Amino acid sequence: MNKTFLFLSTACFSLFLSNAQITDKDVLLKISEEPISATEFLRVYNKNLNLVQDNSQKEVDSYLELFVNYKLKLAEAKALKYDKDPAYLNEFKSYKNQLTQSYLTDKNVTDDLVREAYARTENEVKAQHVLVLLDEVETDTLAAFSKIEDYRQRFINEGFESVKKDLHNGKSVFVEDLGYFSAFKMVYNFESAAYETQVGTVSQPFRTRFGFHVVKVLEKRKSRGQVTVAHIMIANTQKDSSVVAKDRIQELHRLILQGEDFGELAKQFSDDKSSSMRGGELKPFNSGQINSEIFETTAFELSSSNSISKPIQTQFGWHILKYITKKPVQPFEDLQQELKNKVGKDSRSQLVKAKMLEQLMSEYQIENPNYKLPNFESNLTYNEPNGSWELPKNFDNNQPLLYVKNKTFTYQDFLQFLNKNQRFVKKTWSTSVVVKKQYASFLEQSLFRYKEENLENENEEFAHILNEYREGLLLFELMQDKIWEGAKNDSIGLQEFYNVNKQNYVWPDRIVGSVARSSKAKYVKKVRKYWAKNKSNKMIDDLLNKEQQNVIFSSGELELGNPILPKTIDFETGLSKLINENANYYVVNVKALKPKSLKTYEEAKGQLVADYQTALESEWIEELRTKFKVDINQDVLAKVKALISN
Repeated sequence: MNKTFLFLSTACFSLFLSNAQITDKDVLLKISEEPISATEFLRVYNKNLNLVQDNSQKEVDSYLELFVNYKLKLAEAKALKYDKDPAYLNEFKSYKNQLTQSYLTDKNVTDDLVREAYARTENEVKAQHVLVLLDEVETDTLAAFSKIEDYRQRFINEGFESVKKDLHNGKSVFVEDLGYFSAFKMVYNFESAAYETQVGTVSQPFRTRFGFHVVKVLEKRKSRGQVTVAHIMIANTQKDSSVVAKDRIQELHRLILQGEDFGELAKQFSDDKSSSMRGGELKPFNSGQINSEIFETTAFELSSSNSISKPIQTQFGWHILKYITKKPVQPFEDLQQELKNKVGKDSRSQLVKAKMLEQLMSEYQIENPNYKLPNFESNLTYNEPNGSWELPKNFDNNQPLLYVKNKTFTYQDFLQFLNKNQRFVKKTWSTSVVVKKQYASFLEQSLFRYKEENLENENEEFAHILNEYREGLLLFELMQDKIWEGAKNDSIGLQEFYNVNKQNYVWPDRIVGSVARSSKAKYVKKVRKYWAKNKSNKMIDDLLNKEQQNVIFSSGELELGNPILPKTIDFETGLSKLINENANYYVVNVKALKPKSLKTYEEAKGQLVADYQTALESEWIEELRTKFKVDINQDVLAKVKALISN
């Protein structure tokens, strides 16, 4: 079960709710005297309305029943102390940290970076670079900078290959051909240097966290955008031992070139069942989204005048691609949220963080945060034997160093920070440099941590979304133990459930044999004559498909209704008559019949487990309604219904 789906389907909250008729004081229901407000119900109802597939559940009474069931499960989870479980608490903390980050950014800076990223997404840069490796905290940069200046001149005068051969060692100096890239493929300041450098020129030296670089831009081009194709895939591994994937894809390719319908062939023969019933059509994709270079390259090379590819092989099988359409880079509005998410994870985020720090300083009215720092520094010493920073024993470590609203950070807090983060300190740094750099980090961390700790009280939207995660995770853990894993592991209960409901698990009618298909009746007639003489499929295939693909065979155990079979086939053994359907001709050679029959326990187990889980959950809900008293305030419910109906 997917946790994200669980949150969406049972515990989402809308971002706002305002109506004078309903307030937080209106209690809609109580579960064992625990009040639940009408505003909470309305938030859930409004948010989930479009996610509910069953229209009957959109009725308030039906949805209220779902809501009560959800709250009953949460009550049970708390009664069983799932909310105290360390694993649950750790996972919730992780979710909270992720969610919090989106509320600790400066919107204007983020928006500017998103706009810039979009402009770069519309273009791709082809580049080479030289890097002199240097620790990002290194302050003595003269030697490294002198090297990169020298290497830049050699890059200009001698060219890439010569410089690479002479300088690249993969340890301290890197000379690399980067190919094409666009936004988010490189660290931000490298990306910016590449986009700002003119084609054919080498940039001035610049620094990233890796060291000093120069970059040469070879070419800039518009992004290839997005392409939509259909494909037929024949998997490398086949259940039908008579089918060789490479041979089958060649057969299908010949049929397509002879004018047969690509979509119909995809429906009948493609092993990619997620796309076959759509005629093989895939979702649109951009460069880098497909996990196969040859598939992606082939797709982008197709066009309306070159619409069918030759067969290609990927790690998944053999494919034929059909061009459908190409689109340029999507409009900004369509990509905006995706780009925003990427900005938050990219090195650009440091720019956003710096702006947010400035805002927090203003919000919490911190005008001179460093004014006590000289006193701290003058008393600070480093105890070499102990490997720790210390203040004098007679020094008052508990005196305040920094105030953030109602919270005080003391000298002792900063001292502990210094000792905890010594790994970020260079031995060559003076005490003054250590204090200055580390206090900047301490101040930033203190402000952001205070904001994080108080965000749930300061921001109502954040509080609702956080509660969604809190309850969703809690419910997931309970359902995992009580229903999902419980059903899988209850072998006795599963067997009993199967015995009572085995009539629901049935194999449909099946035939064992072969089917031949062609767009021309004469070839199917020939197949029928050969089959009547007990000739093999291989022999017939060699005779009829020698010069071009005229007929295609499928063999094995086939369910009635399989798209490979004609719909009007009779369920009987022997050779069928010639069947004409949808401009295609078929003949079926049925060797044996397998009539409708009950599935064994093992054959039915996949669906059986799912059905058993549903049955267990239904019984469990009835038990919870007995265990926990549910009181619904009918007057408040009437107000809710009136509000929704309006």
